[in-house]
Amino acid sequence: MNDKLEYEGYVGTINYDKKCDYYTGEVEIDGTIYTYEGDTLDELREDFEDIIDSIIAFEDMDDEE
Repeated sequence: MNDKLEYEGYVGTINYDKKCDYYTGEVEIDGTIYTYEGDTLDELREDFEDIIDSIIAFEDMDDEE
């Protein structure tokens, strides 16, 4: 299994807790660590991509001001 997620140039981790049967991960963006989670790898990836999309949208809003 790949232990990294990549999206829009950002790379995040994949951690699996066998006891809880749950996935978590972290991505560092501009010195801030963001966490994401999911019951499945697909949910983990979706949460990861949502975080990245939100950060990009926020940065775009700042650039417009």
